[in-house]
Amino acid sequence: MRKSENSNLTIIKRFVPFTRPYFKKYALAILLLIITSLLSLLPPFLLKIIIDDAIKNGQAHLLDLITLAMAAAIIAAGTSRGVMEYIHEWVSARFIFDLRRYLFNLIQSQSMDFFSSVKVGDILGRLRVDITAVYGVLVNTMLGAISEAVQIIGIAVLLFYLDVRLALIAILFIPPLYVVLTFTGKRLRQLSRVTRDKDVALLDFFQERISNIGVIKIFHRERHEDRRHAELSEDFIQATLGRVKYKFTSMFLIGTITSVASVVVIWYGGHQVINGALSFGSLIAFYLYVVRLYTPIQSLANRGIEVYNGMASADRLIEYMDLKPTVRESERPVRLKSVRGEIHFDKVSFTYPNSTNPVINNLSLDIPAGQKVALVGSSGAGKTTLVNLLCRLYEVDSGSISIDCHDIRELAFDSLYDSLGVVSQDTFLFNSTIEENIRFGRVDASHEEVVEAAKKAHLHDFILSLPAGYNTVVGARGMKLSGGQRQRLAIARMVLKDAKIWILDEFTSSLDSSSENVVYQNLEPLLQNKTTLIIAHRFSTILSADRVVVIHDGNIIEAGTHAHLYRLDGVYRKLFDTQFRHNRMFMDIDQIHDSLTTAGAPSA
Repeated sequence: MRKSENSNLTIIKRFVPFTRPYFKKYALAILLLIITSLLSLLPPFLLKIIIDDAIKNGQAHLLDLITLAMAAAIIAAGTSRGVMEYIHEWVSARFIFDLRRYLFNLIQSQSMDFFSSVKVGDILGRLRVDITAVYGVLVNTMLGAISEAVQIIGIAVLLFYLDVRLALIAILFIPPLYVVLTFTGKRLRQLSRVTRDKDVALLDFFQERISNIGVIKIFHRERHEDRRHAELSEDFIQATLGRVKYKFTSMFLIGTITSVASVVVIWYGGHQVINGALSFGSLIAFYLYVVRLYTPIQSLANRGIEVYNGMASADRLIEYMDLKPTVRESERPVRLKSVRGEIHFDKVSFTYPNSTNPVINNLSLDIPAGQKVALVGSSGAGKTTLVNLLCRLYEVDSGSISIDCHDIRELAFDSLYDSLGVVSQDTFLFNSTIEENIRFGRVDASHEEVVEAAKKAHLHDFILSLPAGYNTVVGARGMKLSGGQRQRLAIARMVLKDAKIWILDEFTSSLDSSSENVVYQNLEPLLQNKTTLIIAHRFSTILSADRVVVIHDGNIIEAGTHAHLYRLDGVYRKLFDTQFRHNRMFMDIDQIHDSLTTAGAPSA
């Protein structure tokens, strides 16, 4: 994925539209911020009046009046700031939600080749840290900059009103601040990006290790992973310290310039008071204003550094915002009104991204509606890839795949996926209740329909044995359930969806022989009018298929019934004998073959 820096104008154009729905509230916040900033300028000037007019001339009435005015200004400024900060937080929450939702949906729309090349930690880093940082630049930093700009302009006007020569001395120190900020800003942006990448690497490390904690324990790799964590952490620490050193140098120069300016002003102003050219109250007010002048200037410089940090995050987000899925819905999608389930692969070829060897090579296959077809072959032959292509997880390089004579590239996504249902070997469950996991197959299903699906998957009795029943939380990735229970729950999800085309990819691999037989007995009536693709290595699964298709090196080399292919004494028989004969379930394999032959099982 490219790593580039975008211009400030480009970043504004890409992200400002997310603030558009909140412009009115944002404008109100800015107005309140300006009022707050202007009110905060009054106390030093009122203090001058108290010293030079009220106290010096002994006017108690004026002292009371100005003191009340100062208190009113402070209360009004505090109230205005409080309302402004509430509006700001409201806009903040909405903006972050909108941008994160947009990016999350954009990520979900990407094809599988994207997810196979990007680390989960990198995605999470952009969804969490980078979005917040970009908001900080576009809204938070901008509000602060407006406040500081108002204070700088207001203070500058008051300084010139109090004493022109002192004001010129104070303002002469502003250009060096700008030079320091410009000189250090670009480098800080680069260092911030490096730090962010190191942080993402750590996040990805934790996500991957926690997800595979069982493997770590089985291989007793805790110490190795601890060392790996230490290496990644050290990289992150060094990157962070490098950025902090550079930032400290920048802030040291800025702080030194502002401090020297304050000292020069108080020195020169003191001489003016001694010479009678400036009143004592004016000097106090002038000094307070100068301190307050350099505080927003220094804050503005800090804002610049924050902007550079945020720009690094904006660059990372724009990389994702520019992504285009390789699998896209047709501009004029077709929706299947009544799915029959007829499937046709026509000279399909496919090679995985970043690979040179085709996984599927000019493959053609017709599957009539309602037929059960078992796909067999050695590991890597292309069986699962063929199913992935049917589900449009990847796009074919050449050829076509059609359902009911419609090229799946022409079908609307919802129409395609409503017609398909998949139960795979690697079952993923959400950290939610059993009922919610089953209902993932059809979110509008009633509780009774969920229970019926669980019964057909031979899972209902087990669920009732749990203290919370269907409200039992299964844990992250279903870790509170056994492998067989997770698989049966996935089957229940599939039963609830009731798609016309069923894809069973090693779906009974985690079941024992007894449970497998029960599941098949329950599923068999449901498969009567379904088109079913079965990827399996178990003898009983293959025997239940109407047709067996043998795939080797991405193409079909044999096809027919189990009995027919076994009698051919070809690749299928070798696969069958080497992979299945030693399974205890099939001790009477020869007897079964004899019965099939005697029955005269039809060939392909």
